[in-house]
Amino acid sequence: MDLIIHNARIWTGDAARPWATAVAVKDGVTAAVGGEELLELATPATRVIGRGGLPLLPGLGDSHLHLGEVGRGMEVADLSGASSVEELGAILRAFIRERRLPPGQLVLGWGWNQDRFPGKKMPTLAQLDGMAPGYPILITRVCQHIAAANSAALAMAGITRDTPDPPGGAIGRDGKGEPDGILRENGMQLLSRAAAITPDDARRWLAMAAEKAASLGLTMAHSEDLCSFPGLGWRQVLDAWLRLDAAGRLPIRVVQQCQFLTVEELEEFFAAGYHPGWRQGKVSIGPLKIVSDGSLGARTALLSRPYADDPAAGTGMAVLPWERVEDLVAAAHRRGMGAVIHAIGDGALDRCLDAIQRARESCPEKAPRHGIVHCQITRPDQLERIRRLGVQVLAQPVFLEYDLHMAEARVGPELAESCYAWRTMVEGGIPFSAGSDSPIESMDPFGNLYCAVTRQDYRGQPAGGWHPGERLTLEQALTAATAGVAWAAGQEGETGRIAPGFFADYTAPDRDIFSIPPQQLLEVRACFTVLEGRVIQPREGEHPWTRH
Repeated sequence: MDLIIHNARIWTGDAARPWATAVAVKDGVTAAVGGEELLELATPATRVIGRGGLPLLPGLGDSHLHLGEVGRGMEVADLSGASSVEELGAILRAFIRERRLPPGQLVLGWGWNQDRFPGKKMPTLAQLDGMAPGYPILITRVCQHIAAANSAALAMAGITRDTPDPPGGAIGRDGKGEPDGILRENGMQLLSRAAAITPDDARRWLAMAAEKAASLGLTMAHSEDLCSFPGLGWRQVLDAWLRLDAAGRLPIRVVQQCQFLTVEELEEFFAAGYHPGWRQGKVSIGPLKIVSDGSLGARTALLSRPYADDPAAGTGMAVLPWERVEDLVAAAHRRGMGAVIHAIGDGALDRCLDAIQRARESCPEKAPRHGIVHCQITRPDQLERIRRLGVQVLAQPVFLEYDLHMAEARVGPELAESCYAWRTMVEGGIPFSAGSDSPIESMDPFGNLYCAVTRQDYRGQPAGGWHPGERLTLEQALTAATAGVAWAAGQEGETGRIAPGFFADYTAPDRDIFSIPPQQLLEVRACFTVLEGRVIQPREGEHPWTRH
């Protein structure tokens, strides 16, 4: 044997044998699961690790995030701690000083949230212009559905009063029709000329993010990257991932959720020889990713009724024409490729389920795994329809850390009763996986587990949890983060469980998550991960991604 881990509390995720105390690994695969008798399989070349009674889990995964954006965020100003527009400026000025950025260089920031500001108002153009005179500034809201740019950055992007709103997006304007610095949804794409990216940037950011993911205990990530870098095509981004893997710099499995905006782009992808399940090393091709609406925090998620706390915002925003969504789903379906569709509002969800149903009816001989990413604002009839259609849900339990404070205000108490309905989904037999949408939220899997089982924020509020009947058990949450993530990748026969014949992908937490109070899940760290039998330990001094 190459590796034996023993004296462990092993939760296998395998219903036939849920618990064990030892596991043996050969050639990157779990060879045997059992007890201390497995030590008899050791040879002088075997690495033996004793866990001292601590748990060993199947490798934890994340069914939807943006590793490229995570890596990029590690090199831009972190604005998540700002509680006012003035603090935004102070953070940006400190960032400029620390990085010694020359005047005229574009300054990027991410993570601000106007809901934390007095009056909950967006920064004005005058405020943006006053933050760091002499520097173009482009800062993205935490949801990544709104960006703010000062006059210099607007000029770099060529945005003027005569620039039309793009389809599925908006340029904020003042009373005179001049741009006010706020861009929503596809309006943000107009800023790409001001923030072009090189292939070297992409490789650096992807490597940094993958290392961070492994340090947190992740072994698999479904990442949406192919269309995430302004100025780079999907071939260049995919090549960046493949180069990292070939160089031995990929400590996790990466499943690409492939966002294409037109059927023509998708067909070009297929013509190049790629298809769902295509794999090279630790990089594989997953489903088509489609974004149908915006975010709840930005009031751009598409609801079936006006926003309860701001009727003037209307019902939200469709990011793509619905005919385009239907055409993309149908094109992917015909090729046997699942479509996973970003839908946060119940209005968007209705239309996305229609698109999935029509694709199936038009081509019943194909059965790809379609799904809904986020699936936050849901009505009971929609939950039943999801179950009936067998559509998977790629949920983000960690979203509730913030959303529980504003979701009911946004949609009203009646609709909120059936939102973030995780237990209803799981116990209704809906295929369910857990992700973080990082960098929107932390990709720390233990924080995600905490939110799933408590439905509380990081301060333990509200007491008993928000709509506590939808709390998951720890085993349900773990299944969503292991077997659920593997199923979403079409790799449920290879990973997601600790069982003979499966890849030896494990996560080793630093305390017994099965015996501590749920609130202490926030304190759990990964001692190490194992990927195909290779032990990967966090770098010295490495600390998990900051929880906001």
